[in-house]
Amino acid sequence: MEISKNRRSAPVSFNMTPMIDVVFLLIIFFLVASHFGQQESSVEVDLPKAKAGLSLAEQENRRLTVSLPESGHVYLGSREVSVEELAEIFLVEKNRFKEDFQIRIRAAKTVPFRDVEIILKSAVEVGIRDVQFAVVQ
Repeated sequence: MEISKNRRSAPVSFNMTPMIDVVFLLIIFFLVASHFGQQESSVEVDLPKAKAGLSLAEQENRRLTVSLPESGHVYLGSREVSVEELAEIFLVEKNRFKEDFQIRIRAAKTVPFRDVEIILKSAVEVGIRDVQFAVVQ
């Protein structure tokens, strides 16, 4: 039995468009993720030293980072905010995440506790119980 010339299979080719789309999406994801990672620690803070604690790799919760440099200003990420704005942001983020939500406080070692206490009270008022302090080992 002879196969006719019309029924021969065409050469196989791959459609690369979906793979290119996925690669571009991954590139965008990693660029945005690295930007947020840099933004979290963009405010220079002289952190206190600690003898024990968890490394960043061991912590996987969603979090907001509040920085208190020696200047006395309050920063959320790299944006300066007032304490009233901070309480509102905590409430909005708490309602958005609804589960494991964490606040990390990066306070300079010379910042008085009364400045940190205001942030802690704002967190407790909206029901956030997971608060961590950033330190240097």
